[in-house]
Amino acid sequence: MQPTPRLSAMNDGPLRATAAPMLDGRATFDAGSVEPLALTDYGDDVLYDEERRRLFHPSHGPLYLGHDLLLPPAGHVRADGDDRVLLTRNGAGDLRAFANVCTHALRPLVDGPEPSTANCITCPFHQWSYRPDGSLIGGRSMRFEPGERDGLGLRPFPLRSWRGVHFGGEAAHGDAFTADLERMEAAFAERDLSSWLDVDGWIVVDHEDEAYRGDWKSFLEVYGDCYHVPPYHAGLASFADCATLDWVFGEAMHLQFVKLSAESGRRSPAYAAWVAGLHAYYGAKGQTTPGMAVVWSVLYPNLMLEFYNGLRVISVILPTGPDSYVNRVHYLVPADMETLAPGLTATILEAYGETAVQDRVLNESRYDGVVTARELDLDIEPYHPNLTGPGPERGTLHFHHWWRRRMGRS
Repeated sequence: MQPTPRLSAMNDGPLRATAAPMLDGRATFDAGSVEPLALTDYGDDVLYDEERRRLFHPSHGPLYLGHDLLLPPAGHVRADGDDRVLLTRNGAGDLRAFANVCTHALRPLVDGPEPSTANCITCPFHQWSYRPDGSLIGGRSMRFEPGERDGLGLRPFPLRSWRGVHFGGEAAHGDAFTADLERMEAAFAERDLSSWLDVDGWIVVDHEDEAYRGDWKSFLEVYGDCYHVPPYHAGLASFADCATLDWVFGEAMHLQFVKLSAESGRRSPAYAAWVAGLHAYYGAKGQTTPGMAVVWSVLYPNLMLEFYNGLRVISVILPTGPDSYVNRVHYLVPADMETLAPGLTATILEAYGETAVQDRVLNESRYDGVVTARELDLDIEPYHPNLTGPGPERGTLHFHHWWRRRMGRS
């Protein structure tokens, strides 16, 4: 893995929802004053096209493109977070991002997710080939005038890396995004969890692309909602104690810190085995099981980094239309887990999958209800959040607040 620069912690530490967190030094996020998205903000063709331009353009960003654990040490691969982008890495480790488009006839250069270790990128249709720096080598049976190749290289995008995660776009180098990463670093450090941000010694054990029906925003709404966990996810709620929910917000990110439940997962055989396996795993290392169950983090518009005790999940939402999207998921565990706690990896994936099945129903039913309310002209506000106590739905309102600002609908 290529080393990535660490960002120093903010002097004032992370800002909590209990004291309205600063977003950009001028505006503050007050969940109680946020107007939820309207029924007409979902499933609309024109609005979807606008979102693609404003929120999902790899030149603007910050847009997640990939992770070191998913990249070849040298070669190229289709970007994990955007199929329209290609990532290349040369033998010296220099990483670059380009449009995944051949400059000959505008066909995609790479269709699938498999990485290539080839020292050049070759279009399968007419064998136009490019170096890792994007410059054109040549084309089959093609003669070029002097200097003509210079204008036919791959089109680049700005790239920024942080702890092995790679982002595209000019905004990825901006002050706001830097502040969000610093706040994230500080929040983990304050809770003595800085090591959880490292993936050295972790391996990818599974991948999946899950197609969903609905507006992509529905998924981000559910992700920022801890309110549904106790009544809807019996296993997860007995693993992670939502009464300990601790929010941290940035301008375009939020974190949910939730501690292990005293129930030890006993409302689900898979979650109970997860907890028992953790004790066995840490015991074999001569360590005490950490008291944190999970940190759910999101970097808008679409990247979720889930830090479970014993599991890391990279999850990215890829909109495919106004009423459809894909959740691309990668699962990581410590490389020594199977040696020290045989069978624990499969147990953890089973438990996570149990909750994922429930989440599909939760996500798609949210969109179905919005469509029904709109069709029946129901005089109902689209969202009534629970902002009492720890405010379990503050994350959803924060996402709405961010969306309105980025879409010019403040």
